[in-house]
Amino acid sequence: MVKTYAEAGVDIDASDEATASLIAKIKGTNRKGNGEPIELVNGFAGLVKLDDKALAVCTDGVGTKILLAEEMDSLHTVGIDCVAMNVNDLICVGAEPISFVDYIALNEPNNEIMGKLGEGLAEGCRQANCTLSGGETAVVPELVYGFDIAGTAVGVVSKEKIIDGSKIAEGDVLIGIKSSGPHSNGYTLIRKIYNGNKEIGKKLVEPTKIYVKEIMNLLNEIEVSGIAHITGGGLDNIPRMNDKFRYVIDKPLPVQDVFEWLQKTGDIETKEMYRTFNMGMGMIISMKEENVNRALEILGKDAQIIGRIENGTGVEHSAII
Repeated sequence: MVKTYAEAGVDIDASDEATASLIAKIKGTNRKGNGEPIELVNGFAGLVKLDDKALAVCTDGVGTKILLAEEMDSLHTVGIDCVAMNVNDLICVGAEPISFVDYIALNEPNNEIMGKLGEGLAEGCRQANCTLSGGETAVVPELVYGFDIAGTAVGVVSKEKIIDGSKIAEGDVLIGIKSSGPHSNGYTLIRKIYNGNKEIGKKLVEPTKIYVKEIMNLLNEIEVSGIAHITGGGLDNIPRMNDKFRYVIDKPLPVQDVFEWLQKTGDIETKEMYRTFNMGMGMIISMKEENVNRALEILGKDAQIIGRIENGTGVEHSAII
């Protein structure tokens, strides 16, 4: 039985190496003035100068969750996932999403699929309070079987309010916000485990939670030192805020039943679960201790203190020995 993400076909380490190869070839493409890149410690979205503001841009897709959504007759949720995976990255640098565009590739024109995808994209943009500015559809039968979807989100942030991880310090408190399930990560492994149980299937296709409104409300009142969107790679996303510190999680949010089912059914080691999935925590925020009580009031019942920041490196989680 397949027990790891790599055995299922997705090797995170190999993917990181391949990405590094691409990055090495695209240096020296920067313009001067408006459009000039802003260097970040935080790696969740790209920023470029725009007068006294910064333009934030990121792109992402839904991945093989699409295949399970098709099986569960849940394609209307796929568009929400596509918007969510992008705007949740944008807000990590403090940017407010303002525009989203999509790209859909199909093997043949299909009115029903396009209608359901449009329904989800519109709902996702409503939840994120951003404009669906346009998109592109391509019929490419020699490249895809079925369809694939990806999107790009654009946001704006004042330069003085950019969250780049540079203000993170020892003693900062970590707050976690509940996820809605696996979101849109780890589905190549999930589909190796899934056994057709429709009740579990419903939980597995639950759309990715969009955190824009609560995070924007928070940033309007409180200065935070870092935000991490917990996507593929699980806990490995946390040091992307600033990898010069140690992140100690000793009061994690409860792990939803769907993750427990996946681990038990797939006989997956705990360490692998936390390296592949969000395990109940969709976003993690760091801030000074004096701001925590007000932050929890703003974020609501789905948020709680989960740990702290110490000198050192890496992530320490109470569930992993």
